[in-house]
Amino acid sequence: MQEYTHEYAERWIHETDAFDKSSGLFLLHMGHNIAKPDYSNGPRQKAHYTIHFVREGRIQFIYGGNEVELGKGDMFCMFPHTSYTYRVAPSESRLKMIWFAFNGSQVPELMTMAGFAPDNTYQRKVIDPDLESIFHQMTQMPKNLTKKQLVLWNSLMYRIFAKFIPEQVPTAAPRTPDFWLRKSLDFIHTCYAEQITVNDIAAYVSIHRTHFSKTFTEHVGVPPVKYLQNVRLDKATQLLKQTSLSVTEIALTVGYPDLFSFTRAFTRQFGVSPSRVRG
Repeated sequence: MQEYTHEYAERWIHETDAFDKSSGLFLLHMGHNIAKPDYSNGPRQKAHYTIHFVREGRIQFIYGGNEVELGKGDMFCMFPHTSYTYRVAPSESRLKMIWFAFNGSQVPELMTMAGFAPDNTYQRKVIDPDLESIFHQMTQMPKNLTKKQLVLWNSLMYRIFAKFIPEQVPTAAPRTPDFWLRKSLDFIHTCYAEQITVNDIAAYVSIHRTHFSKTFTEHVGVPPVKYLQNVRLDKATQLLKQTSLSVTEIALTVGYPDLFSFTRAFTRQFGVSPSRVRG
């Protein structure tokens, strides 16, 4: 560790580029320290998010007119453009912390999912052996991180956030046809390229096959098997006209098991073979 005015610390500072800034979460800097008796920081604002974990000792954290004392195992976070102060508090152990400064398009939502807000900035007793293992992996990284190491760092930060995000019990989905029909249409348009069947679609929306097919036909105007075929063949027509993929590649790409079944379905639908459409 290097000696500074108020602490001994090891720091990693990352110079971000376009690749970093296009991601949902990216590193700005991180570090860990051993505080001197006069350790203090702030009041100050930062343009990014920061999370501090207290590994030993105690710290006084002041934010928005609130003041809290945190100890070993606790953590606090700081939001951009908000003033904070933190300083060493009396303790038998020297203050030791590890921190991560980061930004990214997903960070505001991640902070919300993890339960953090400008008026709810700390949690107690969060450090466990798994977190310590993550910290160890992060502090073993070299000072100049390669792209591979940055991807690893991102994955470790996502693991940290995952530990704070509570498990959510799925709520019962509405059983109205409007709801599960929309859900079935989304499923078809997302998964048509896989060899899905009407049974698969009905199972996905948890509706009996017979009732599903009857209700789908009444509301959409065609049976689900026909709708699925239309989606596949419309996509196949687009690929035939706009790409140089072979007819076999297109058949398999849009979810048909082989060239024969695709050609038969296409010819019945449009009255011409796929190769004629390509011209």
